[in-house]
Amino acid sequence: MKIISANFKLIQNDDPITLTMGNFDGLHLGHQQLIKKTLSYTDTKHAVLTFDPHPSSVLRKQPFRTLTQKNDKIELLSRYKLDFVFIVDFNVEFSYLNVADFMAFLKRINVKRLVIGRDARFAYRGEGTVNDLRKYFIVDIVEDMLYNNTRVSTTYVKDFLYAGNLEDARKLLNRHYQIKGKVVHGNHVGHKLGFPTANIDYNHYFLPESGVYYVRVFYRGLWYHAMANIGNNPTINYSLEKRLEIYILDFNQNIYGKELDIVFFQYMRNELKFRGKKELIEQLKKDELEVRKLTNLKNML
Repeated sequence: MKIISANFKLIQNDDPITLTMGNFDGLHLGHQQLIKKTLSYTDTKHAVLTFDPHPSSVLRKQPFRTLTQKNDKIELLSRYKLDFVFIVDFNVEFSYLNVADFMAFLKRINVKRLVIGRDARFAYRGEGTVNDLRKYFIVDIVEDMLYNNTRVSTTYVKDFLYAGNLEDARKLLNRHYQIKGKVVHGNHVGHKLGFPTANIDYNHYFLPESGVYYVRVFYRGLWYHAMANIGNNPTINYSLEKRLEIYILDFNQNIYGKELDIVFFQYMRNELKFRGKKELIEQLKKDELEVRKLTNLKNML
């Protein structure tokens, strides 16, 4: 798989391709369906066109929470036998491309066929439609994938995560929800409570509902069981910004500045405000016992 990440003006390709295009945030079952259909054609090479950063962050001029970031998408797409992944540097200039200019771009990268959803839109303000594409390309429309009579989408996945429903989110993603984050210094409150936590800079990732989770952490080639707290720390050291803190079981290493892979397995409870430090510590001990029970369940693997 050849990855071409550049300004749209610099992206070139001479091979006829069947292409599917979109944000592909989360690379959920609906996206996977598009990719598999793209790969089903044997008369061309196969490609995905996507964008970075997420268009919403550029158009709204503020950070946008995503399920996957650039390297995540590359990693997930590498599991398919694609010939090319084109990652367009999404900027204001690209966002202002009109329909004709966007079509010229697709012609320049030698698109023969497009595999897209029925409501696919493109170009400035989404003015381009399927009918525009049909004037110059073979267009294969893939019908919506439904789950509980609702169209599978990135928003739908986020809705489940926001409700703490990891199981339905997992079904739509076809994997457990996972993020990456760097360990940064916090206020070291966890150490004082007997539960030293790693404070995670989660960048622009979308976080599930506030609460306590059983998670697994990947660090230096090994997986560790852990519990995570997402929230504002209402009992001690309240934070206006939502935090992600990880307590790794049976772990005693200095990991400041290191990146961790964090996989969410089970929502355990909502975030609570306790009457004091003693009550908080008692609950954390109960949470740890619950996590240790969960580590033995086969469906957690």
